[in-house]
Amino acid sequence: MLVAHATLLRTAPLAAAAAAARLTGAGYRSFSAAADPPPLPPPPPPSGEASEERAASLPPEQLAKALLAGNCKAQLTTVVAGLTGSDENKVTSSVASYLAPRGEAPVVLLSKQDSEHLINLGESAKASLATGHISPPWFVQRLRATGWLPRRVALLGSLQPLPAAEVRFACEQARKACRGAPALAALLPPEARLPELAGFRLSSISRCVYVDAAGRQHAVAPDDLDGALVDPLALSQHDLLAAVNDTPEWQLQLQLFAAACLGVGTREVLLAEADRLGFTLLGRPLEAAAAQGEAGAGAAAGADAGAAAAGGAPEGGPQQQQQQQQQRWRQFRIGSERELRDEEAFMGLLEQMKAEVQAAAGK
Repeated sequence: MLVAHATLLRTAPLAAAAAAARLTGAGYRSFSAAADPPPLPPPPPPSGEASEERAASLPPEQLAKALLAGNCKAQLTTVVAGLTGSDENKVTSSVASYLAPRGEAPVVLLSKQDSEHLINLGESAKASLATGHISPPWFVQRLRATGWLPRRVALLGSLQPLPAAEVRFACEQARKACRGAPALAALLPPEARLPELAGFRLSSISRCVYVDAAGRQHAVAPDDLDGALVDPLALSQHDLLAAVNDTPEWQLQLQLFAAACLGVGTREVLLAEADRLGFTLLGRPLEAAAAQGEAGAGAAAGADAGAAAAGGAPEGGPQQQQQQQQQRWRQFRIGSERELRDEEAFMGLLEQMKAEVQAAAGK
């Protein structure tokens, strides 16, 4: 049995959300709610249905650990060496490779091209590491185009140098763990480069922050992160997102799922994430797309005319445009009552839903 619902992202009570049409006999229960993110986290849910909504999603510490395990590129920041006084907050930041396929403390890999980081670490071990959805690039671009943000996790700790043998062992373990995740394996540094790489383990983690798709920050205790389970779909996340979002047939099926399970007609749909409890969709409802088409041209023309008369540019900065786009795209969560233990189980869930929707349509 499947449970489908829209993620509630505004401060209005869940009881005020409009209930979506139900698919009789197929085992779905659904709610529909607007998805513009609030300036503050929503209050505690007022009903049992909202408790069910929370249960269908992973807790922040598991979401953070899944992102950490399911990536191998991150933004590394270190403190610039040789600074004193007011300059001590200056930092060096760049993209670096790291290894954490089992959600363990990351091993950061640096080469001669990372000389600034190496110099900085010779004086101060303080460092931060931030990662999230980085691949495939076209998925990140499509996700940002919806107005929602790639989820990410940031860690603050100390980088401690590792002996060459331990670095080689970490790379071997990462390759073994990624055998069933070709997209992630392709991002690992080739074995021929190992002799030129220096390894550092991010230890003594003092802070962890998980940032959701609405840009809201969730503090995660380092001990909770360390003890959290690694989601079985974490390593294959890139492959799943590519397989579903880059296939026209599955794009059509996602639209049918939104219509049948959630009672929402959509013009565009994007699979945003998948885990053992289900998956999250971003959908652009037909009414939102139509309203944008009708009102957008007139509003834009009026704004441009006003700006031209005033001798300036049209109003609306990047943040305002992002909020407007988020209001047009809504976030939905479809959960499974059976835990999905691998990529095959996830694709099997989609096939089951496809068959149920076709059966309900009399095909």
